[in-house]
Amino acid sequence: MKRIIISRKGNETLAAVTVGGELTAVYSEQIDSPKLVGNIYKGRVQNFLPGMRAAFVDIGRDKNVFLQFSAKQKFSVGEDVLIQIEKEAVGMKGARATLNISLAGRVLIFLPTLNYIGVSNKIRGCERDRLHALAKKIRPQNSGLIVRTAAEGCDEKIFLDDLNDLQKIWARILERNVKRKSPALLYSDNDLLEKIVREEFTAEAEIVVDNLKIQRRLSELVPTEKIFFHDKPAQIFETFGLTAELATLNQRELPLPSGGQIVIDRTEALTAIDVNTGKFIGRTNFDATILQTNLEAAEVILKQLRLRDIGGIVIVDFIDMEEDVHKKILMDNLREGSRIDRNRTKIVDMTPLGLVEITRHSSHH
Repeated sequence: MKRIIISRKGNETLAAVTVGGELTAVYSEQIDSPKLVGNIYKGRVQNFLPGMRAAFVDIGRDKNVFLQFSAKQKFSVGEDVLIQIEKEAVGMKGARATLNISLAGRVLIFLPTLNYIGVSNKIRGCERDRLHALAKKIRPQNSGLIVRTAAEGCDEKIFLDDLNDLQKIWARILERNVKRKSPALLYSDNDLLEKIVREEFTAEAEIVVDNLKIQRRLSELVPTEKIFFHDKPAQIFETFGLTAELATLNQRELPLPSGGQIVIDRTEALTAIDVNTGKFIGRTNFDATILQTNLEAAEVILKQLRLRDIGGIVIVDFIDMEEDVHKKILMDNLREGSRIDRNRTKIVDMTPLGLVEITRHSSHH
């Protein structure tokens, strides 16, 4: 049973998604500090970083955004560019932008400026081939499509309906691009409720909400019989036994079942995660205990990356293991566990120092 639980407290909207009672995703939004990722702007090039093929672009906010481009692309200062934000500002660093626009629908991602066809890594075998062929058949000229995991089992009509909606959005963006002076916001993908419904709602899901305004908005997006009102707002997450787990999402240190812990430090450049053993490790089966702790850590780390939507480079310092066979078990476990992440996650090999690098795309959409 899939349940989407949405609560509004003060100026924050928080949504938790559970499958069979287990927390699988978290969405949040501060009304006074809207997210930029996914937004499309008509920006103006301010200056260049020589040698880096990068520019700073004014989008009408207090900080310019950082844009990298290929050797083939030429811009001059003062020129207008159509860009999409792909990474939020962190600390002193402004947001990062890309020229490769992507618009996410329910089953497809439309790439109006890229000649490309892709299929979600979660879809395998004959179905993958079928959906690739379908995407190839309907793809508009000189543009691209990525088939999302939710497309499994879909027919051509669903694809065409989704593509049609996305092409209409793109046409509106192009129209605004012509009419508006830079810098200007042309499109925002940050209606949180729309995003949650698109990403998470399925025929068998139900939504529980503690705010009448949100309930009304949701009834425009999903059948009303799927929405249930919870009239004790202070306890909505408690009712579903999620309060403690949601609280851990802001913690730097997290305990592991057998007594170890992981420590998560996010910096501007990367996220560093340290795995520590518990206080008492029996000498008798030292190696097995370390492997057990590392495997527990791997599971918790992959889940935290998903729930906190941590993107970019992640470096994990597991506890040193002597046995090569144990290292292989850990790496296989990480690779298998990363498959359930709907975002592209790559487990890079262990370095000679025992560090594991993970790269993950955070959720644009």
